[in-house]
Amino acid sequence: MFMFVNCFTVTMSSSIYKIAIKQLSNEFGKNIPRFSQYEGGKMGFNTNLCCVDTNVNVEEICKKYNYEMGNPTKMLIEESMYNSNYTIYNTYNKEGPKFRLQFYNLQQLDKYLGRNS
Repeated sequence: MFMFVNCFTVTMSSSIYKIAIKQLSNEFGKNIPRFSQYEGGKMGFNTNLCCVDTNVNVEEICKKYNYEMGNPTKMLIEESMYNSNYTIYNTYNKEGPKFRLQFYNLQQLDKYLGRNS
């Protein structure tokens, strides 16, 4: 089965980065694809790429904490990829998908490949 997700950037002050990531994780949900740091941005700020179910009101959450949110891009993914074993990345492609989910959990990858860890 497939599902739609919103992929977008969130920018926050570097001084509150750890707190901000914890707040967003609590609001967006625990078992979601991991954020990745987005290259390029304002000095003194951190920008992260996020992937969240389209049913989550990300605009309201970002406004609540006064974080700057980039325009969301809707992406169709397999439901089995919507968990913390995947990380969202920018593809930097001029054409085609702007983002991709990459498998993250090394222990599960070893198990999948039949290697003992």
